[in-house]
Amino acid sequence: MSGMSTLEETIRQKAKELLEKGEVTAVIGWGGGWNPAKATPQFARDADGAEKLVFNPFCYNNLAVYLPRMKDSKVAIFAKPCEAGSIVALLAEGKISRDNVYIIGIACQGIVDPVKLEKEAGSIDEATAAYLEGDTIVIEGEGGAKRVRFTKVAMDACASCEQKGTSFADEMVGDTAKPVTTEVSFEVPEDADWAWWREFWAKEFDRCIRCYACRESCPVCYCRDNCAVQSLRERWTGSQVNPMEALMFHAQRAMHVAGRCIECGACERACPVDIPLTLLHKQVGGAVRKLFNFEVGDKADERPPLETFQKEEL
Repeated sequence: MSGMSTLEETIRQKAKELLEKGEVTAVIGWGGGWNPAKATPQFARDADGAEKLVFNPFCYNNLAVYLPRMKDSKVAIFAKPCEAGSIVALLAEGKISRDNVYIIGIACQGIVDPVKLEKEAGSIDEATAAYLEGDTIVIEGEGGAKRVRFTKVAMDACASCEQKGTSFADEMVGDTAKPVTTEVSFEVPEDADWAWWREFWAKEFDRCIRCYACRESCPVCYCRDNCAVQSLRERWTGSQVNPMEALMFHAQRAMHVAGRCIECGACERACPVDIPLTLLHKQVGGAVRKLFNFEVGDKADERPPLETFQKEEL
């Protein structure tokens, strides 16, 4: 098993420096979770907290989701391209202040999708150790070690990652990022038409239990208690758990994050019934890119196209 990496040492030292100098009140990163194959968000507020920070291929949570809730004091955040793109989107919407966030960019080498990992390796609930060894993910447990090629379990988003948003970082840590190849989890048929998509989504949303985990994990779904789908006035969707209401919820949410979603896949990984939500957001996001020539995460001083309008568009 690999020991603590040089990058982890750098991360911990950097967090300690910022906290000891009083430059920030907290540092948001990842910590070792109850399962070594599932790192968890870690909020370091002192040197002891900084010592618990980790970075490895299992840091899949998008930490930018916490920034709108911590906007009243200056915090530091370790940012993979997933976080970095989301931070730029939040800055563009004015939901966080650039003066109140210190961004430490991480040149990410790719992250494991826990859903893919469990499909390839079986349950990882009893893992006692997890690490990258060369190009192989190793999961140790009582029954022995399971080995899976990293390219089979890397997040789909890693394949198209252009390290966007990291140019907004105050500083960078880690080696230069390298292109990541991965086997995408789902291939859309070339002849897929509207009827195919209608049947596909009807089947997928039939499994939705309306737990809102997708919303809670999303960095740009920050309305929380003011979310339109829970409004009593106006009642945009019903409270029944059925395919039609689920369709309404997801359709509303897709439009709500259109032109703001960076397609990190956090919603899909949070979904307890494995609905491929990233497909939906890629579809809607692609339409926004085509219509408005707008790329989420590129500019912090340009509002998303569906939040504003030009007179000539009327």
